[in-house]
Order: sequence, then C-alpha cells, then structure tokens
Amino acid sequence: MVMNRILAVCRLAAFLTINFAALNSLLAGAQIGAKVAGFRLTDAGGTVHTLEEYTGKIVVLEFWSFKCPVSLAYDERVAALQAKYRNRGVVVLAVASNKNESPVEVRRNAENLNLPFPVLLDPDGALAERLGATHTPSVVILDSSGTLRYRGAIDNNKRTDEHGRIPYAEEALDALLAGRPLPQTETNTFGCTIKR
Repeated sequence: MVMNRILAVCRLAAFLTINFAALNSLLAGAQIGAKVAGFRLTDAGGTVHTLEEYTGKIVVLEFWSFKCPVSLAYDERVAALQAKYRNRGVVVLAVASNKNESPVEVRRNAENLNLPFPVLLDPDGALAERLGATHTPSVVILDSSGTLRYRGAIDNNKRTDEHGRIPYAEEALDALLAGRPLPQTETNTFGCTIKR
C-alpha cells in the first residue's frame, strides 16, 4: 500500500515536471532554428504586411515602444541598421506590441518621429508572445526562409556613448548574409517589458 502511494507520487512528480518543461518552452516563444508561421499585421499607416511577402529576404522585427525611453534611444541605431542592410536583401520592420499603446497613439508617434521603417500594430501582443519577445527594444531576425535565427538585444549599450559596444544584430546579419554560423543566436534583452 505504501509502495503504491510512493509510486503514484513519483508518477505525478514526473508528469508535472514534463508538463512544466513543455509549458516553459511554449511560453518562451518560437525556438531558434524553427520556421515561423506567417503573420498578417497592419502598419501605423494602414498598409497590410505579411511574412510571405518578404520570402527570400532576411526580416528584422524590432519590438518598439514610443513610451519606452530605451526603445526611443535606439531609433537612430535601428534606422542606421536599415540603411546599412536594405540593399542587401534585409527588411526592417518595427512592431508595437504593448496593449497600453493604442493604434492612434502609435501612428501619431511614428509620424512625429519620422521613422524610416514601418511600425506594425500587434495590439494584443500575439506576435511578440509567439516569437518570445519580452522587451522593447529587442529584435527577432528571420532568415530568407522565415526561420528564426536570432532573438535578443540590438547591441549591449543602452546609451550611444558607452564603450565596448557589441553589435549583436549586425553580427547576426553579417553571418547570415555570408552563410556562416551566427556568433550568438540569443542574447539578454533590456529596456521596458512588453505590456500584455
């Protein structure tokens, strides 16, 4: 009788451990190396964007917020990233995933900031959740087949005047374009948490 109870408790513990691990992987978003299911999002100007329309291009999704000072501090760096790679088959799209930022506010702020890239509206945070994005600013990089290759920080400096900058996103793009393995596939993000 005691042995049966011990076995039952052990089975329950094993079941909970396996299911907790599965739940954690679901909550973490898509895994590096996994093909990403398509998306269909409208940008702040009303244009619809789908992942399928960018087939054959490397897609950089920057999770962006006009309420986050760290994200705003990265606008120029993301614009420079777009300028550096746009003629090499790379598309940069910002994604506004905070539930506390209305489409009207996102549109107005994107226009006022004169951002050179579209800002896609993800008001329920579904794309951010699916891709495992947790902070603004952060990036997810998909290769030309729509496979997740990098997720994390754009670089390691919150301010442009900091020394020792490691350009994580650029290193990932350079490796993808050269057909080399990425130096890092995930890095820690910082900034403001995405409000869901």
